[in-house]
Amino acid sequence: MEKPLERPALSQAIRDYVKQYILDQGLSAGDPLPSETRLAQELGVGRGSVREAIKALQSLGIVEVRHGDGLYVCPYTFEPILETLNYGMRFDATTLSELMQIRVLLERAAIEDAVQQIGEEDLDRLETLMGVWEERVQAGEPHKDIDEEFHCILYGALNNQTFNRLFELFWIAFENLDNPIIHDTSRAEEDLEKHQAILDAVKARDPDLARQRMTQHFEYLQERIRRASDLLEA
Repeated sequence: MEKPLERPALSQAIRDYVKQYILDQGLSAGDPLPSETRLAQELGVGRGSVREAIKALQSLGIVEVRHGDGLYVCPYTFEPILETLNYGMRFDATTLSELMQIRVLLERAAIEDAVQQIGEEDLDRLETLMGVWEERVQAGEPHKDIDEEFHCILYGALNNQTFNRLFELFWIAFENLDNPIIHDTSRAEEDLEKHQAILDAVKARDPDLARQRMTQHFEYLQERIRRASDLLEA
């Protein structure tokens, strides 16, 4: 570096260097990185500055620190984003409402492709799942896992791992939110019926009807989100 940088600019410069190094070297998850000592020498900075930058990269899920073994490229994960979202939804009611809006927009768009691409085997899996769901509702048992699996099977037909992980991110974020309004189960039978209606439209290979019924399903959930947001703002 031509001249010393001051924090936080120095830490940012080191983080940028490490990220670019990973890209330039074509490294993958689990590949080793230069040691902190070597990075400090290459950049002409103190090892403490490098350590600070590495900790930041570690918190972002980019670098893995194996004590006594060195630095490694971390597998890509949405965990840092999930932590931010969980905090944001508790801190700011707007984040809660906007995250729900994003999920609705994505699923309304994605279901059209899912209708066209889903195979008969997955349709059979969904039909079987609905039977288990009905049994759970009649017995008054929890069914959140069934609800999640329904959407996972439906969108698994897209073969888009990033979308699947993003959907999982939304799901976990809402499930981790300790709010009785969001987790209201008083309309379990209606929720079951709406998912059956979605499945019927998918089986009919009717993307417009599937999108319409998905929208209807989300109307009640969005109303619960609005009520939960009002409580957060109060």
